[in-house]
Amino acid sequence: MKFLTKINRNYFLLLTITLLIATVSSYFILQFILQDNAKERLFEKKELIKNQIFRTGEIPNVYPIIEVKKETEKTSIEPVFKEINIYNKSEDEDEVFLEYSNQIMIKNIYYTIKLRQSYFESEDIKLMLTGFLGIILLLTFGISFLVSKKINKMVWDVFQKNLLEIEKFSFITNQKLQLRDTDIEEFDRLNFVVEKLTDKLNADYLALKEFSENASHEIQTPISIALLNLDEILQQDLNKETFEKVVVSINALKRLSTLNQSLILLTKIGNRQFITDKVISFGELTKFKLNEFTSLFDTKKIEVELNMEDDFLIKMNEELAEILINNLLSNAIKHNEENGKIQLSIKKNEFKICNSGKHNSLTNNTIFSRFTKGDSKSYGLGLAIVMDICKTSKLNVHYSKDKFHCFYITKSKK
Repeated sequence: MKFLTKINRNYFLLLTITLLIATVSSYFILQFILQDNAKERLFEKKELIKNQIFRTGEIPNVYPIIEVKKETEKTSIEPVFKEINIYNKSEDEDEVFLEYSNQIMIKNIYYTIKLRQSYFESEDIKLMLTGFLGIILLLTFGISFLVSKKINKMVWDVFQKNLLEIEKFSFITNQKLQLRDTDIEEFDRLNFVVEKLTDKLNADYLALKEFSENASHEIQTPISIALLNLDEILQQDLNKETFEKVVVSINALKRLSTLNQSLILLTKIGNRQFITDKVISFGELTKFKLNEFTSLFDTKKIEVELNMEDDFLIKMNEELAEILINNLLSNAIKHNEENGKIQLSIKKNEFKICNSGKHNSLTNNTIFSRFTKGDSKSYGLGLAIVMDICKTSKLNVHYSKDKFHCFYITKSKK
């Protein structure tokens, strides 16, 4: 969930709870106020009735509002308020009244009075005021929510743009990360820290890249010199033992050269030094590579089958695509057997290469690991390079084995 969405949701939840509490509270507060006001009016009526009886001696009775009864003696009635229901014939329903009952003495005569105030109008007023207050609060909170949402969006807009700049940042372009000022202390502080961090990482990346290139060059040069000197020695008249030692040395140096180039390639892939610049047709590239490998197929008497239902197109670096096909074909030849088979299948969303060969203990989880050897003559970097190329190019690679050893390459969904 986005941070701004979470803020707006929490704000909306808070406003909703506040609105409910305010509306319910106002209902009970109004009820208390109206009830207290009704009691005051009943007290006022009681005083008016006392004055009327005192002046005129007349006993007013207006049912059900006023009931006055002359008593012959004092009773034990105490002043009390209570709610009662009285049937209303015209409305055909019971109405709630607040009743005040008491006994008063006027000119040494006792009177029992019962005064009632209808709750009907008070209830209407209470509901009307509560509803009106609820609508006002709802409108106020709604406007506040929309204004707050708009303000938050404006505040976070610069942050989102800076976040987009960070996402697009790449060491390959060798450009300094430029973030916008936000006028918010915490965000500007975060921008400063991110810029300092990317500058440090960029410097480290360039230093590592320079070291890798220098190391590759410095190691390759003495290897080349040694190979040239050993080739010259081979041209001389050598005894059998010396000749064999020179050949072993040459082969070892060649393997060391290959290992050095593979490790440098893995470093470059990991550092994202290859730019995705072209849509690659795996169909055309595979046909081209099969022609290049023809002599190797013939040497091992391997039968090659190509089934192309549709072309497998993917945007990636052309050099990496060639290395990917090279390594898969080389692996299929190296771990194949005499008179074996290689089957290639190309579909719109899948490239598959299978080869016959001996059973091995490798699985999909181990075969792509660096220095995992299928035999003692391999450094186990070819398939590790395949895996890194696939990760860099947003491809998935999977290995399975049954009668054939198969590698499946599919497009990543992300």
